[in-house]
Order: sequence, then C-alpha cells, then structure tokens
Amino acid sequence: MTAVTTHSKLQTFLHQCRDRVGISQKTLAERLHLSPRGYWNLERGRVQNPSAEVLDNLAAILCLSARERWTLYMLAVRHEPLPLDGVALEGASAFSELLSVQRCPAAIADSTWQIVACNDAYRELPFEKEGSDRGNLMHHMLLTPHVRDSLLGSWETAWAAPLLGELRTAREVHPGTAWPKQLLRHVGRDSRLRHTWRRLDAGPPLDPDAARPFRHPLWGPWVTVLETVPRYMPGYKIVSLVPGGDPASPGCYRPA
Repeated sequence: MTAVTTHSKLQTFLHQCRDRVGISQKTLAERLHLSPRGYWNLERGRVQNPSAEVLDNLAAILCLSARERWTLYMLAVRHEPLPLDGVALEGASAFSELLSVQRCPAAIADSTWQIVACNDAYRELPFEKEGSDRGNLMHHMLLTPHVRDSLLGSWETAWAAPLLGELRTAREVHPGTAWPKQLLRHVGRDSRLRHTWRRLDAGPPLDPDAARPFRHPLWGPWVTVLETVPRYMPGYKIVSLVPGGDPASPGCYRPA
C-alpha cells in the first residue's frame, strides 16, 4: 500500500467517523486544541507521526470502537495502539480491517492453522481452487500436491521441514489437543513427509532460512514467512508472505 493510498483511506475513514457523530472539522480541531489547518493536515495524512495523545483524544471524541481505534492508528502511524484497559477487538469483524493494510499475501489463522480470513493477494494464490479463503494453511503447504510441487520451491527443506518441526512441537506441548494428531495421521500416509519426519528425528532442530523459494511471477522468487500475533487478538496470528528476504519490504506491515 502506497503512502498516497494510506492517506486517502485515512481521510475517508475520518470523514465517515465525523459524519456519524455529526461533528465538523472546525469543531474537532477546537476540541483537539489544534488549528483548523492543523487538523486539516492530520485528516489528510500530512502530519508525520501524530502523538498517541492526539490519536486517543480523536478516538474518544469520535466515539471509536476498539477496532476503529486500531484502524485509526494503522492508517495514521502504521503501528498498533497500546491496549486501553484490556479492551479487545470485536472478534472476526476486525479481520478484514487488519488485513486491509497488507499489500503482500496475508492470512489470519487460529492456533490450529485454520484460516479464518485472508486478503485479496492471498486469495489469488493457488492454495485452493477458485481462491477459497478457507482451509488449513499447514495442510495446504504440506499435503496439497500442486502447492508443494509448483508453488513452493525447495519444498522439503525450506517448507516441509520447518512446518513439521512446528507440528511436532504442537504435539509435544499440547498432547491432549486433537488437531496435531489428525494432521500427523495424514503426514504418516505421505512417503515424502515420512522421509522428512525421519530426518527431523535424526538431527538437531532446524533453523529455517529467512527467505524461502516461492515460484510466483508477482511475489517470488523468494518470500519471508512472517508470523505475528496482534495484541488485540490472542489465539490468532497473521501469516504474511513478504517478497524477498527482508521482513521490512515496502507494502507489508510488521507489528511493533
């Protein structure tokens, strides 16, 4: 997402919020102790790094929900706000807002790697036919033939081994949980995965490379798999496929 696009979204977002509560730019500027010109610049994204005090006062005056406050911060300063007395996002309704700031392919998965939401860039990847945004991300990467054979380069070492390592850890840390056992049953039926699993048992834990081969004309030839857990969404993580080997690649947000 370019700076121009972000500024336009901020302006639209604040305009809609002002209209909802019936407050003008001039009145809002006065209540924020800003000049009319100062607020005009703030709403258009021309103020670099507005303070948390200004943004939180703005959120309070506009009666923003926790999710809307999160959106305000992401559009204005591109990082998450600090929690307010434990207030949480309103569950699944926040997913699309959270993903909207990601330009690269990104999905939100729960603790079992089940995908609950994804952005358009992710939906266009050939993880499932017709771009379905549902399913289990780990299952796709480990067991879907066209994904592991055509999309994921150096599949066994760069993708399968790290994922199997995570699966093994999940089984050991949560022995009473069903999902690792269910996925391991599928792994046991696949000869290539059985071979990789035996290699994991025989050697020390793997430290996967930051950048992994990714055969895609737009997002390849390398991506960094970035997993982040937003403070407002315990139990969920954002899985982003960041182009190249640099997690700070333009267009993708990395939570602080």
